[in-house]
Amino acid sequence: MTRWIGPAFLLMVGGCDGSDLDDTGDTGPYVCEPSGEPGSWTLMADGVGSGVLISAWSDGGTVLMVGGEMGGGPGVIARYRNGVVCTEDAVTPRALWWIHGAQPGEWYAVGEVGTIVHSTDGTRVHEDVATEATLFGAYDDGTDVWAVGGNIVSGKGEVWRRHDGTWSLFAGDLPGVLFKVWNGFIVGDHVSYVIDGDDLVFHDPGERLTTVRGRSDTDVYAVGGIGSPRVLHWDGVDWTRFDESGLTQPLSGVWTAPDEQLWVAGNFGEAAFHDGAGWQMAIPPVTVEHFHAVWRHCDETLFAGGNLFSVGNNFGTIARYGPPIDEVTVEPCE
Repeated sequence: MTRWIGPAFLLMVGGCDGSDLDDTGDTGPYVCEPSGEPGSWTLMADGVGSGVLISAWSDGGTVLMVGGEMGGGPGVIARYRNGVVCTEDAVTPRALWWIHGAQPGEWYAVGEVGTIVHSTDGTRVHEDVATEATLFGAYDDGTDVWAVGGNIVSGKGEVWRRHDGTWSLFAGDLPGVLFKVWNGFIVGDHVSYVIDGDDLVFHDPGERLTTVRGRSDTDVYAVGGIGSPRVLHWDGVDWTRFDESGLTQPLSGVWTAPDEQLWVAGNFGEAAFHDGAGWQMAIPPVTVEHFHAVWRHCDETLFAGGNLFSVGNNFGTIARYGPPIDEVTVEPCE
């Protein structure tokens, strides 16, 4: 159920009140309980919703995935929990490209033409900013929220910051479109920056980088590539090439965390993790569709994407690495 309320563009969605319901029906904090069983690669769901799924984030025990119709269509949200995927179509007028939050129950999703949605305990409010640029990435550091993007035609990038509840342009007209931001690191089209107070410190990565994430400020990974995969590692000083042996496709997704493995996702179903000795991949790929994001949730790893390079009639695709589960069902969100 969706209600639009007045000029504030307020969105209320039934069934998403920010609390976390466990399997017994009790409300409380989500606790990850890995099964300890070995994992395997599966195509979890295909033809999901009416838009590509481009990003994922864990809101307690539920994984939220956002995306939309490419080329100016509306945004979509999918939720995954306990073997059920539910979808909300046309949640925003334009496609959403990234979602992130610093705590369960509150998140930000950004997208085309300056679209920004802020959700708190299930109440969503538009905080759109005055730009024609697409905001491709967002990161909530617990104090400020950062959104990065740019204009593909002009090749210029932008950085926006939400400070004390207000969005403002932090830096504009930057060389190279910016794609993602994580913990003060920004990557884009042959550019990368580190946020240092009120300044951006430029570092030349020598590559087109689409996503960044790390285990610490001195153990950061960025992926991308044009025509072939690229994986770079930041050691606290500069970017260097990381192991790419066995990878075959340009990459769009990366995930890791302290004491966790490195996971990547890319075109034509590229999905892999690095176990310290080398890449372990889904061979053959579980789909020919394209993955844009990878997200680790307890002992499951989800790969989100779809027919990313098609305009019109878009749909979502979700693959999974994890212990066996029963058949996944896909249905509209109540």
